[in-house]
Amino acid sequence: MSENQDHHNQAGFIAFLGSLAFVFVFFFYIVFVNKGVTLDEKVSDPVPAGAVKFDLTSVKEPWVSTPEVVTAGQKIFKANCAVCHGEKGDLVGGIANARNLVEGQWKMGAGEIAHFKVLQNGLPGTQMASFKAQLKANERWAVVNFINSITKNKSTDKPEDVAAFAKTAE
Repeated sequence: MSENQDHHNQAGFIAFLGSLAFVFVFFFYIVFVNKGVTLDEKVSDPVPAGAVKFDLTSVKEPWVSTPEVVTAGQKIFKANCAVCHGEKGDLVGGIANARNLVEGQWKMGAGEIAHFKVLQNGLPGTQMASFKAQLKANERWAVVNFINSITKNKSTDKPEDVAAFAKTAE
């Protein structure tokens, strides 16, 4: 009578075998059946039907404010500047010692030329870094146009002075 009559572990053993079977089936599915996730997907902003996507590189004079250039500048601003200045340039969600661009208390002057120079060279002694390497000149002009659209302290630069400077700016 050496028959094992321990039926208390039988349910645990069945659960173990079921779990083991599940793991093997899942492993087989992941390795041989599932195609997985590809990292080469092309993700882009959705464009409404019938709308033409705006190409900032096609703009001959990006220093001239147009609704399209301002919108492009807003997108660039959100991607590069909102971390410090807030999404709307008003420091909401930004860092405390950054410049409030809506109020526009400018250190280097109130104007598109001064703003472009700050984006190009940064502000020594502050956390404002140069964006010359990260942003092309037309992208910096778009950001300048966006900033000028949100600030209460508007540019005093004459359009002809901005155009003359822009032709020599990098």
